[in-house]
Amino acid sequence: MAKKNKTAARINMVVFMFSITFVFVVLLSFVHLYTKSRIKRNEKLFLKKSVLYTANVPIPKSDEELDNYFKENVIETEVSKSVPQYRLKNSTIVVHTIDGAGLWGVIRAHVGFDSQTGKLTGIDFIKQSETPGLGARIAEDWFLEQFRGKKGPFTYVPEGENDSENQFDAITGATVTTKAIEYIVNKATEINNAK
Repeated sequence: MAKKNKTAARINMVVFMFSITFVFVVLLSFVHLYTKSRIKRNEKLFLKKSVLYTANVPIPKSDEELDNYFKENVIETEVSKSVPQYRLKNSTIVVHTIDGAGLWGVIRAHVGFDSQTGKLTGIDFIKQSETPGLGARIAEDWFLEQFRGKKGPFTYVPEGENDSENQFDAITGATVTTKAIEYIVNKATEINNAK
C-alpha cells in the first residue's frame, strides 16, 4: 500500500511539474511573439540614434521625427559583408561600423569622422558585454565625449592624463577593453584616411 502511495505521489509530482512548465512555456512564447516586432523596432531606433549621436547631430525627440530625419539625411552603404557605413547627405560626415575583441566578447562601435578634417565627430558602442563597473564604463558620457574633435592614430594614457589630440583616457582596471577601443578607433581612422 505504501509503495502505491509513493508511486502515485511521484506521478502527481511529474504531472504537476509538466503542467507548470507547459503553462510557462506557452506564456513565454506568447510574450515573445507579441513583442517581437516592437523589439525589432526598438533595435532600429537604437541604431539610428547611435549613428546620429556619433555624427554629432542632435537626435530628434520623437520616433517618427527620428525615422523621417534618418530617411531624408542618411545614406547607408555596405562596406563588406553586413558591415554598414553611414554618410550624412550634404555633409562630409561619415560613420563607420567597427568590431574589436573585448574581454568577454565582440565590441561593436560606430565611429564618426568629418572626412574633410579627418577629426572624429564621435564614438558610440552598439554592442558590448564588458564587465560592469570596469570595461562597461566605455558607455559612460565622459568616455565617449573625450573623442570628439580628436585626430588619430590614437594611443591611450592613464585615466585623467589625456592632454593631446591623439590620446584618450584608459579605463583603470580594464586593460583589455581599453586596448580593444584603441584598436577600434585606429582601425576606423585607417579606413577613413584610405579614402
